[in-house]
Amino acid sequence: MRREDPPAVPQLALPVAVPTHMAVAAQNSDSHEEQAIGDLSLVGFYYLLRVGEYTRPRFTKINGRRVRATRTVQFCVKDVGFFKDNKILPRRSTLRNLLLADQATLKITNQKNGRMGETITHETIQNESHGPVTALARRVHHILDNGGNEETLLCDYLDDDGNWTSVTASQMRSAVRASVKTLELHKNGIDPDLVGVHSLRAGGAMALKLQGVSDTTIKKQGRWTSMTFLQYIHNQIAHLSKDLSTKMSTNLTFINVASIEQY
Repeated sequence: MRREDPPAVPQLALPVAVPTHMAVAAQNSDSHEEQAIGDLSLVGFYYLLRVGEYTRPRFTKINGRRVRATRTVQFCVKDVGFFKDNKILPRRSTLRNLLLADQATLKITNQKNGRMGETITHETIQNESHGPVTALARRVHHILDNGGNEETLLCDYLDDDGNWTSVTASQMRSAVRASVKTLELHKNGIDPDLVGVHSLRAGGAMALKLQGVSDTTIKKQGRWTSMTFLQYIHNQIAHLSKDLSTKMSTNLTFINVASIEQY
């Protein structure tokens, strides 16, 4: 039986200003934790990721055995590919060279709807140091430069005590809400208590829709098997109703073409 996307927990979509603010603040910090959270926010937004795909895995016990709570497999270093001038750029390149990459690809190992082997690619944003490609470059370099390997999760980082640890969904949620408060988005009707990590995925889908990207492309980028993503196209966004009243006010003559001549 075909698996459809399950109903998503509704969370307000966020503008790109939020992950950008998180990344800028993180790069001005010496904390590897903050840097990881900042870059992961960009990756989650641009690549339309579910929080479980880029944060610490959740486990549960079944019949005394510790097993994953979901089928989703988190992204590892080996799932990231960089390209420069249409040629593969090795992941173990220097950070300077990785930041010069013009494309970065994520290969989907598995996700909760059972689809595997898909890829998502983004190009670099010109004159922008806080985009999807640069965020992945910083994540991969941090991991490999500090003794990590191809199997290390993208959410892993070396803490101040020299121990490897992982960014959690809870940490991401707290950082997202803190950014919303700092940016004073409540003035735009965005309540910090109504946003969460899923708001990054929702915001990415909303951004594509508002720029006129086709539903087919949005579904492809977000790996939606149905029209579930439309749940993210919230009525909260004024752009969606722009000029609609003007168009509706145009007086048009309606003809009932079903009322044909009788004999």
